[in-house]
Amino acid sequence: MKKKIIIPLSIIVIVFLVANIVTYAYSNENLFEFFFADNNAVQKKITNNLLTRENQKIEIDNYIINLKESLCEKKTQLGYLVISVSDKNGNKVDADIDKKNNTIKSFGEDNRFTFEYEATGTFTKYAEYKGNKLYIYVSFEINNEIWQDTDLNKCIKITDTAKRINKKYKQYNFDLKFAENCKKFKSKDGVLYLSPLGLRYVTNNTMDELVITIKDENDKTVNSLSNSDNMLSESGKRYKDITKVQYAAEFDELLDLKKVYNIYINENKLEEVK
Repeated sequence: MKKKIIIPLSIIVIVFLVANIVTYAYSNENLFEFFFADNNAVQKKITNNLLTRENQKIEIDNYIINLKESLCEKKTQLGYLVISVSDKNGNKVDADIDKKNNTIKSFGEDNRFTFEYEATGTFTKYAEYKGNKLYIYVSFEINNEIWQDTDLNKCIKITDTAKRINKKYKQYNFDLKFAENCKKFKSKDGVLYLSPLGLRYVTNNTMDELVITIKDENDKTVNSLSNSDNMLSESGKRYKDITKVQYAAEFDELLDLKKVYNIYINENKLEEVK
């Protein structure tokens, strides 16, 4: 006769909780796990300042389009989103996904839905399935001063090619929330904004050689970027008779602003603006 093993309820609960924590930690449904998988320590520090856990839903026929998480910073004009798309009947959502790089062009039956970016700059959309539900991971960078004339909160729109209003396709948008979490530095030639997500240097001068160096309290280099190795993107625009040049970068690893003490441009130290 086999001996019956009785497992205490408390142990079952602990195992269940641990299993769920592990599942969540390695699920790409989490914004940080998809874009910054090796940055767990830093992400915990900045979560309360930047990350917004959303539940904004757009329901169109059988489709439920849900903005689940957003991470957007106003001064550096960088943002990341996680969007899920599901079918009310539980069917798999159709999507046109590039098999080489997992970027998505459209989703819905007959490529019904597409994205429109009403700003200038990079706008990248990746996608994958979790069961029949489609997850879309968006990263964007607004690379010039167009933000002065554009409503950032509504710069990303979803176009429904199956419905028209006044001969134009119907569009929907989420209400994006941009936090201000950055340090500001100035030089004689311009202003540099630094956030955990990246940096943006606005100046009136085009620079053939530009090296931006970030250092900690011990004068140790935390990060160094230059336009010679294409780590800094360059863009320009004429605005009210003034030409503005912008150099911007997205960080591969999130930056802890508390560890940033000095910024140098071509070895010239910038002054922090409090």
